[in-house]
Amino acid sequence: MSTEEQIRPAGRHILSRFDGDLGRLRRIVLDMGSRVIEQVELASEALSECDVAKARKVIHAHREIRDLDIDALQANAALYALHQPVASDLRYVLTLTRAVYDLERVEGEAVRLADMAEGLYEFQPTLRECAILEDVRRMAHVTTVLLRRAMGALAEEDVRASVDVALEGSEIEQQFKGALRRLATYLMEDPRNIRWVIETTLGVKAMERVGDHACSIARNIIYSVTGRDVRHASLASLQQAG
Repeated sequence: MSTEEQIRPAGRHILSRFDGDLGRLRRIVLDMGSRVIEQVELASEALSECDVAKARKVIHAHREIRDLDIDALQANAALYALHQPVASDLRYVLTLTRAVYDLERVEGEAVRLADMAEGLYEFQPTLRECAILEDVRRMAHVTTVLLRRAMGALAEEDVRASVDVALEGSEIEQQFKGALRRLATYLMEDPRNIRWVIETTLGVKAMERVGDHACSIARNIIYSVTGRDVRHASLASLQQAG
């Protein structure tokens, strides 16, 4: 398969100029998604390990993500100004635009984790305290897998995969509640753990929000392909959409 075929969504054969401009926006969004996932993974490691070097890599890479955000905004404006897309094309452009918004928010959560890691570095946590922070990495693994699947569904305009991602949002919530229960036991065992419990709670909450954004991307894909707005729909409605 050629690079052009990989870039162009299946079934889009309108104007070559429009296809090219849409493909550019799509490339930017997918590239942004790949980099943001890397940011979340690195930031969760930075916080779990109190690794200031990894934290600074995340903060430094923030500029590159910001530049992609600007590029996406410019590509999106060009599509509206030059082509005035309608119907399914308009829905797809909107979906890409909303994905940029979600990814920008996800990247913000990664930077927040990196800032927290920098702040904790001076305390040099013990192995016990690092074990408390490990819940951030657990949550990050689950949510980044979900986000990666959402981006794959966006690349393929895959409704079935999007429904699966959206339905798994409830599992993210259960993971979050389980982490809170574990953190409560650390606090009951030793009140001196309070700093680490608070920081870990903030970290797992940030990862829960990453999962929410992955589900948001998935729901928008369903809208793009089917024309049904399921952003606030029930789980039963999502299953019917698939």
